[in-house]
Amino acid sequence: MLKKMSVGAWITCCAAILIIVSLIVYSANVSGEGYFQGRSVNGVTLWLIIAAVLLVCAIALKLLNLKGSAATSADLASGLMQIGAPVLVALSLINLIASRVEGLGFIYFSNADVIKEVQTPANMASGTGAIASMVVMGVALVVAIVAAFCGLRKKEAK
Repeated sequence: MLKKMSVGAWITCCAAILIIVSLIVYSANVSGEGYFQGRSVNGVTLWLIIAAVLLVCAIALKLLNLKGSAATSADLASGLMQIGAPVLVALSLINLIASRVEGLGFIYFSNADVIKEVQTPANMASGTGAIASMVVMGVALVVAIVAAFCGLRKKEAK
């Protein structure tokens, strides 16, 4: 089964793993102490889980030995899954940035009057965690976009 996987399938696996890592980093940021504690963003968790599942299903679908019209349908479905996953990651990233930008501005760029009260170690760690989740999600998005342009199965010799 692994011998049938192309470089594109391995890139797609890496994208799925990076999506899961970004979900873990995001969840750690929401559950950790500080400014963003308990401030989850609607849809991010669900969209990231669906994106990872789509990529895994796309690989599994292409590795089946289907012939005829079933193979054509599997190619189409797999391609749609590879396109849908980066879209969901992009939506997650956009929503995360939109919901965190005001808080990050408050933490890092407050007035001199309140900077000592705002820049506590917990808030600084929370801000750093938010930035880290955005960066990891962005890297996962780029890898998922690259994976969408790659074939998932090696060409068989005739």
